[in-house]
Amino acid sequence: MNHVRKAAPWVLPAALTAVAVGWAVTAIGSILTATAHPAFAYSVAVLYDAVWLYALAQETAHRRQGSSARLPVAIGWVFLPLTVAILAAHGLLVGDVLAAIVGGLVPVLAKMTLVMAIDRDRTRISPRAQSAIDRTRAVTRDRIAVSRAVAAARSDETVAAAGIVKASREAEADAIVTTHDAYEKYAETVDGHPVPTWHADLPALVSDRELEALLSGGVPDQDSAGGTGGYALTETPGGHGSGTPPLEGPREANSRAVALLAVELYATDPPPSKRKFREAMRARMNDRGLTGGWEVIDALYDREKVVAEGGDGS
Repeated sequence: MNHVRKAAPWVLPAALTAVAVGWAVTAIGSILTATAHPAFAYSVAVLYDAVWLYALAQETAHRRQGSSARLPVAIGWVFLPLTVAILAAHGLLVGDVLAAIVGGLVPVLAKMTLVMAIDRDRTRISPRAQSAIDRTRAVTRDRIAVSRAVAAARSDETVAAAGIVKASREAEADAIVTTHDAYEKYAETVDGHPVPTWHADLPALVSDRELEALLSGGVPDQDSAGGTGGYALTETPGGHGSGTPPLEGPREANSRAVALLAVELYATDPPPSKRKFREAMRARMNDRGLTGGWEVIDALYDREKVVAEGGDGS
């Protein structure tokens, strides 16, 4: 019984609205068929009345929950005179004045009864309560907006961090590949340019005694190769040492080869200048795959110069 009582005020507005919508579809479709295809004409009529019905439904829903219905109300009042004008024009076009009058009154009656039903059924709240509801809704919307912004920022931060980690991993992989290639090239260079082993532990710079032994074809007396005491070179009539040299690592072989190259390049008449010596050393070291900084080259030049001026290298 309660449901019947609640639905009773909506029967007349619903019936009048249905008649007005059907009449409007017929009127709009028949008017447009004069200039367009019937399917297009009646589709436009259906869409027109669909928008009108949607505005009425939104107005009813907003009024029931006590919220603002300004836009639906505005759309409803705009469509009302348009519908009245369309129905009146349709009646006049078919030559029936009574149809024009009745057609124009149907949407007006439907609108009036619908407003009365909405006003009777809507929630009765005070302006103070409505203000509190509006504030709560505003705060909720703000919280939702902030939450979405925070979520978006965290997502962007995660994506950026993942990009940084990916780039760092790729850089590490490239560095490992480059180091591996460099080691392989160094090993190929050492294997392709073997040098005689006369000293097992040559420091970055050679001493005067070692240079003197090198130029004379051996090592100093009572001085074993590598400082171990297990092997010493003895001079032969040809000026070369004899015996079995100990094993040495790539670093020691590189240092000894650089020292030999310095002796070779400085032994000219006249001796080269420091600039030419540096250029020649760097070019020959690059050709042979040897390593060494400018300070090593300069130190070797200074030692060769001291030896030459003292007459020890002649």
